[in-house]
Amino acid sequence: MSNKGLLLAMMEPPAGFEEEFQDWYDTEHVPERMAVKGFETGRRFVCLSGFPRYVALYDLSSLEEVSRDPKYNKATGGGVSAWTHRLRTKVLGRYRFTGDQIYPGTAKMGDSGPVIRLLLLRFREVSRNDEQKVLAGLRENFDSRRGMAQLRLFRGVETPGDYIATVEFRTNADNVEVDPTPFGSLVRQLDLINTYAPYWRVILRKAD
Repeated sequence: MSNKGLLLAMMEPPAGFEEEFQDWYDTEHVPERMAVKGFETGRRFVCLSGFPRYVALYDLSSLEEVSRDPKYNKATGGGVSAWTHRLRTKVLGRYRFTGDQIYPGTAKMGDSGPVIRLLLLRFREVSRNDEQKVLAGLRENFDSRRGMAQLRLFRGVETPGDYIATVEFRTNADNVEVDPTPFGSLVRQLDLINTYAPYWRVILRKAD
């Protein structure tokens, strides 16, 4: 079985565009991607402290399978809607990541239970020879951490040298501390540590 892939997108709307941004994400962006063959899960999270405010993560059966679906090329290439194009020019802090899951290999988000908190770490400009050192540092930090449900590590494909680690917690861990010591000199490549809660939205509509 081939390793699973990940598509991650983080961004936040500028002042005055919050409601339209959520409408776009909830009614077009996420459904469009979940209609592509190979997209297995799709979850959104909101940052408790840090930037950018929103992140979406999609588990993929494999990057290769997804890339073969014409719907994916339309959703990410020149076939995007006018709404998507307009919103993309306005959002702040946009970062897109596609990667292969190198640890544990075939896990999906939520495999170990509901995700109450999500810790996301990003390493940049890491040599492939050093990825096991990154993994060792992550495991030393989190394998025995109270409330930790699942740790995953992804190697960037479209952005070589980027690594994304996701740490799922089954409890409220609003301020997760990361010990830099186990990473050694690689801690200089760690440029983002954000804690997220699941995104949800209540829409109040006027009665007819």
